[in-house]
Amino acid sequence: MENENTLNFDSLREQAQEDKTIQAKLLDIVKSTEVGKAYAETIAKNYFEENISTEHRKIYDFVDKAFIDAGLEKPDGMKTSEFAALVAKQNQELKSKVDSLKDSSTDAQLAKKLDELKARHKKEKQELIKTAQTQLQEKESMISELTNKQSLFTKETELNKHLQNLEFNKSYDEKVLNDIIALKKQQLIQNAKEEDGKLVWCKSDGTPYKDGILNANIDVILKNELAHILDNSLAGGQAGNAPTKSDFNGTQVVIDESSFKTQEQFLQEFDKVAQRKGIPKGEDYNKLYWEAFERYNISSLREY
Repeated sequence: MENENTLNFDSLREQAQEDKTIQAKLLDIVKSTEVGKAYAETIAKNYFEENISTEHRKIYDFVDKAFIDAGLEKPDGMKTSEFAALVAKQNQELKSKVDSLKDSSTDAQLAKKLDELKARHKKEKQELIKTAQTQLQEKESMISELTNKQSLFTKETELNKHLQNLEFNKSYDEKVLNDIIALKKQQLIQNAKEEDGKLVWCKSDGTPYKDGILNANIDVILKNELAHILDNSLAGGQAGNAPTKSDFNGTQVVIDESSFKTQEQFLQEFDKVAQRKGIPKGEDYNKLYWEAFERYNISSLREY
C-alpha cells in the first residue's frame, strides 16, 4: 500500500510540474492548512526583512530631514512616527480652525484668530520639547547618581580590604581609632580618581601618592598615613613582609644575584618584586626591567 501511495505521489508531482491547473489546485489545498499558512508567513516575513524594512528606514530618514528643514525639532528619544503623528494632529487642528474662519466677516478678525492659533501652536510645541528635555535630564541625573555610588562603593571596598591587614596600637581607645580611620578613609575616597579604568590615590592637592617614581599602592599609603596608630611591635604594621635581598628602592629594582643563573630566572625574580611592590606591567615596568637587565649584565647569561 505504501509503494502504491509513493507511486501515486510521484505521478502527481510529475503532472504538477507541467500542468499549471494542477499547480493552482494543489496550492489552493495547501494554503488552507497550518503548514501552508506557516510557510506563506515565513516567505512574507523574509521578503519584508530583505526589501521593505530598508525602504522604511529611508522613509523615516527622509521625514526626519523634512522636519529639520521645516524648523521642527523632534525631542530626543521620540520616535519619528510618534512625532509625525503629533505634528499631523496639530496641523489638522490648525487646518480645521482655519477652515472655520473662512466665513469670518472681516480680514482683520481672520488675521487675529490666525495669530492666536499660531501662538498657541508655538506654545504647545515649546511645552512638548521642554517636557521631553526634562525627562531626559532626570534619566541622566539618575545614571550619574548610580555611577557615583558604584565608584564610592569600589573605593570603600578596596580600603576596607587592605585595612583588615593592619594591626593597630591597642593602647588607643577603640572609638578614637575608629574616628581616625574613618576620617582618613573619607579623605582618601574624596581625593581618589580614576585613570584608564584604574584607581589612583591622591593627596588633598590632587597629586598622586608616590612610591619612588610609581604611583603608590594603597598598602603603602595606609601604612604611611596611619603610622602613628599602628602597632610598632609589628614593624609599623608590616607583619608578614619580612625583608628580602630583592626589593624596590624607589628608583631601581634590586635583585639578589644569587637567586638567578639564567635570563628566565632573572625575569621571574624581577616579576616577583614588581608584584610585591604593586608595579603594574606597562611603560614604568618596562623601564625598570631594562635598567636592571643592563645593570646586572643579563645578556651574558644563557636564556634557560
